[in-house]
Amino acid sequence: MHAGMFTYAWDLEAEGYDRVVGELAGNGVTYINLATAYHAGKFLLPHNPKHRTFFPEDGSIYFRPDLSRYGRIRPRVNSLVTHTDDPVTRLLDVAGTHGASYVAWVVLMHNSWLGARYPDATVHTAFGDPVIHSLNPAHPDVREYMLAMLGDLVSRHDVAAIELESPGYMSYTHGWHHEINGVALDAVQERLLSISFSPFELGAAREAGIDAIRVRDAVADLLDRSWNEGFALVTDDKRHDEAETLLADPDLIAYQHWQNDQVVSLAMAIRDTVRAASPTTEIRHFAALDGGDAGAALLETGDGILAGYASSDADAVARVETTKPLGKKVYGMLRGLPPDTTEPGQITTRVEAWRSAGVDGIDCYNYGFMPRRNLRELYDALR
Repeated sequence: MHAGMFTYAWDLEAEGYDRVVGELAGNGVTYINLATAYHAGKFLLPHNPKHRTFFPEDGSIYFRPDLSRYGRIRPRVNSLVTHTDDPVTRLLDVAGTHGASYVAWVVLMHNSWLGARYPDATVHTAFGDPVIHSLNPAHPDVREYMLAMLGDLVSRHDVAAIELESPGYMSYTHGWHHEINGVALDAVQERLLSISFSPFELGAAREAGIDAIRVRDAVADLLDRSWNEGFALVTDDKRHDEAETLLADPDLIAYQHWQNDQVVSLAMAIRDTVRAASPTTEIRHFAALDGGDAGAALLETGDGILAGYASSDADAVARVETTKPLGKKVYGMLRGLPPDTTEPGQITTRVEAWRSAGVDGIDCYNYGFMPRRNLRELYDALR
């Protein structure tokens, strides 16, 4: 059975590519899932010899791009990339000597750095505000950028697989730095606030025969009144009558179907671009992450499915039973840190649960975050 380890370039740089890859490969890890396009964060790194607290460069890529391939939106190149070398190349230089493969862990729409610089290409609320942490999968400039970036990567590097995170519309609540809401959002308010009404989408939807402007105005009006007059849109799982009416609006339903179609069509274009440049590169989707309502249609565009972090051993079995009928390879996921791992033995039993469920592999999160004691337990379980 294959096993992957999510890794960051800053951990490989600090501890040494050859040392880390050798340790992982010698303990049952068969591929290294390197964050190749990644977002911002504030990370506590228990065993990094250079940084115990680290803030990565937001929205950057970790390989040398061919800038002639890109259009209006151009990538932010991480400072670890030089004119002659980059983390992807450094990893590939040592991975083969240890019998390990490189998997590109790629974050797509979640990119605040690009969103701040191209706000017109982001998700917009019903009030017209750009939500810069989420690029818009319907926007032509975003689509052009994603295809250029992924085609650039696989055309010049030996990529065993690409794992695509956040391929669709992200939710409004994000965990932003000092994120504060003036009201406590209920589930329906969150859902309505997460629907994107960017100028591009409104125009494209109108051409498709959908009155998205009327829908936008209705969403904004209901949110405004619910916040400022103080009534919830859902209570004890019962929706407010106005929320029920709005969510059943034929134009709102048609508009969200149109948006789902944009997510799926972009995923299909990504698949075609990757296969044209590198036919053997596998495409994997995260089953439970940021696919929005596109659901199974999005998962169908890939070769493999990451089944998500199981909440229990029984949940691992259930996740495999849910995803296996799609006819794709299924990979279990294991988070070797809180909240999933809080005491000894949990990693061992979760690995065994995934194995017993018949997964094609297990992806482990994350080398830099996992304390040494958890890594030792993982290695024992994989061996």
